[in-house]
Amino acid sequence: MFRSSQLYEAGPIEVGLTGSVLSVSSGKADHAAFTVSLAGAPTLAVAGQPPAGMQGFRLVCAAFEYLFATRFDLASVSLAGDGWTDLLPDLLRGGLCIPGDTPASPPSVIADMVWQIPELWRSSPSPAYPRHDIHDGKTAYPARPPKPAVGRLYARFIPWLGGTLAFDVATLGDLPNVHRWMNDPRVNEFWREAGDEARHRRYLEGMFADPHIIPLIGRFEEKAFSYFEIYWAKEDLIGTFCDAGDYDRGCHVIVGEDAFRGREWFTAWLPSLLHLMFLDDPRTERIVQEPQADHHRQLRNLQRSGFSHIKTVDFPTKRAAIVSISRQRFFSERLWHPAADPVSEIR
Repeated sequence: MFRSSQLYEAGPIEVGLTGSVLSVSSGKADHAAFTVSLAGAPTLAVAGQPPAGMQGFRLVCAAFEYLFATRFDLASVSLAGDGWTDLLPDLLRGGLCIPGDTPASPPSVIADMVWQIPELWRSSPSPAYPRHDIHDGKTAYPARPPKPAVGRLYARFIPWLGGTLAFDVATLGDLPNVHRWMNDPRVNEFWREAGDEARHRRYLEGMFADPHIIPLIGRFEEKAFSYFEIYWAKEDLIGTFCDAGDYDRGCHVIVGEDAFRGREWFTAWLPSLLHLMFLDDPRTERIVQEPQADHHRQLRNLQRSGFSHIKTVDFPTKRAAIVSISRQRFFSERLWHPAADPVSEIR
């Protein structure tokens, strides 16, 4: 069963499709049903009692997420019938749909707009942090919001894996896993951070103290499998090499568990990590990475995922290929999907 809004305080919302009827339920008394037609111009109509209030709004959002998460070929859907009347003002105001081309045309829900609504995947998303410029003697960049100290930042149901992928803020409780992963020869070939546990404790404490980096642990169905660092690119080393924008982000990646390597996993965690960074601040227009220039497999994977090569440069510790992906490309091309393999519907 597809699960939406998993970080919502009242619990996740379950969505299932039987024939042409899409059923949505919060697991309590709240539920809604919709009729889906994907023949010709796709439409979604309310079946039965129209959803109402804030909980009804959340049920509708879950239905939208389901449609655009399970159908790569679906870029938009029209809201058919009169059942949308009460919720339509909130949907329009929240950017979840746009008016029809004419007064007689139904409003449309657009995939790339829905996937920029943070409340579906984030915990307690906050508004954009107020602008204040900082000059540190080397570069100028906006003041950054305080880093989250603990907790789950993002959760998304992955249809082709049948489970939930989540990103948690790393803590010292994750040290045993990070220590083991850093000493994996496959990881150390590129990270070069092998060592004893004390070394890795100092490493993590350095990440906790750095205001421009958030260290994360990736989990699938609560099993830890990866370590990530997301950072603001402007004040990072990469910023001088790629003309970083004020709100550009970047990331470093370790996949520590062999069972979580391969295409079906890569096409789950990488788009989800990009999604988190784009949702975290609506002013982020680009995400950059700087893999080792001779890491040909990673470069191929990044290019297949929508990244473009900018240039190859010499960092103090490596020769790096700088690649980037724009917000416009990620959302307009619906790159949360593994595009070459449209995902089958989940029932």
